[in-house]
Amino acid sequence: MTRCRQIRLDWSEHEGRACLRVRGWTADELREHTGFAQLVPHLAVLPSELTKAGLDLRALQPVAGRFVLDGGAVCFIPRFPFLDGAGYSLLLFPASADGRGDPETWTIQRPARTGVPETTVVAIYPTTDELPVNQLKLYVHFSHPMSEGWAARAVHVLRLDTHERLADVFLRMEPELWDPDRKRLTLLLDPGRIKRGLIPNQEAGYPLTEGAPVVVTIDASFRDATGRPLRAGAEQRYQVGPVLLARIDPVKWRLQQPAAGSTDPLTVEFDRPLDHALLQHCLWINDAAGAPLAGQASVGQGERSWRFQPQSPWKEGHHSVIVDPRLEDLAGNSLMRVFDRDLTRAEDTPADARHVAIDFMPRAALQKSRYLSSKRAWRSDHVPPSSAALHCVAILSGARNLPPFLGLPPSLVRASTWPSPWSRHMGTPPKTARNSTL
Repeated sequence: MTRCRQIRLDWSEHEGRACLRVRGWTADELREHTGFAQLVPHLAVLPSELTKAGLDLRALQPVAGRFVLDGGAVCFIPRFPFLDGAGYSLLLFPASADGRGDPETWTIQRPARTGVPETTVVAIYPTTDELPVNQLKLYVHFSHPMSEGWAARAVHVLRLDTHERLADVFLRMEPELWDPDRKRLTLLLDPGRIKRGLIPNQEAGYPLTEGAPVVVTIDASFRDATGRPLRAGAEQRYQVGPVLLARIDPVKWRLQQPAAGSTDPLTVEFDRPLDHALLQHCLWINDAAGAPLAGQASVGQGERSWRFQPQSPWKEGHHSVIVDPRLEDLAGNSLMRVFDRDLTRAEDTPADARHVAIDFMPRAALQKSRYLSSKRAWRSDHVPPSSAALHCVAILSGARNLPPFLGLPPSLVRASTWPSPWSRHMGTPPKTARNSTL
């Protein structure tokens, strides 16, 4: 096809969806190019700013979407809406056998939307002040739905000691990992650099460096779904600590029990920060009958605790904190396996994928335990209040050799066959479900 043709780009619609309409090729020209089906592999749409940056255009990820033939025009329908105020370029690469040569390029600008930016960065997770050097994920929460394709340009990691921008920290995803509301972005640190023994790890090491503090920055240029930039950028600073290579062990957690008859919260304190997104639906409370309790759950500062406030007052009797084995820590270790498993270590062998139940009783139930405990030469008032209910349950269940009062007695942590309330929903809790924080 001849260069320097009169190609015209227009904003239009195709079957009710916004599209980029390309006019100027005749039916004869398409036939000369062996047809529309053969033309499409040589077409690409890129943000105009990338075509002007002197980069290798063949190596860039084009805007996601599809080309269709609409009469005498070629239409590009994007997977995600075009950004108002942004420029886009249509590229036609040479159809030669070796594919070499510069592409023909045509550019068009989307009309800018007027108005003051409204979207802000709500939070960057984790909020803890230290990451393991093998950190696996970050989450960025926004106040309004966001646009696709800006993460690689607007999210950066810099070393605080040298102010050097770290390259290739995140795994490039196509499409990006957004929640259904497009308000939460998941950023994966390159797993190939995290897993020892893989070539990326051997060549470049971990994305982070132990002892070298970093700052994660979100540029204000990140566009929301209306095409507007953010009100302001945001950042989160971290120290980088040692590698974390151990499964999550609920035996090391601590419980702060509520009083029966109250709606006081139950608090579970972890031995390490856990994954913020997974904490939203990997913990819940069952009553003595095994039914999930209705209430409101929340994650504590630094992702080191979880708090549950019941909708109705606590009843006396046994309750359980149920832990989904898919729950992970910051390095991707779960109850089932170590993310970066050492195949030579027997202790790293993956465990059974069963839910874990942590038994407890609201504090008023201790009064009923005094008679039983007196036969074992033990009184509940000899135990610190924070641990009394735990030890009461252990005695009622016939436990022996109780460990110190800090943490959970192993006898209270057991494998459970309770199914997750979210299992029927493919791991995603419905917003109307009980016990949900979404």
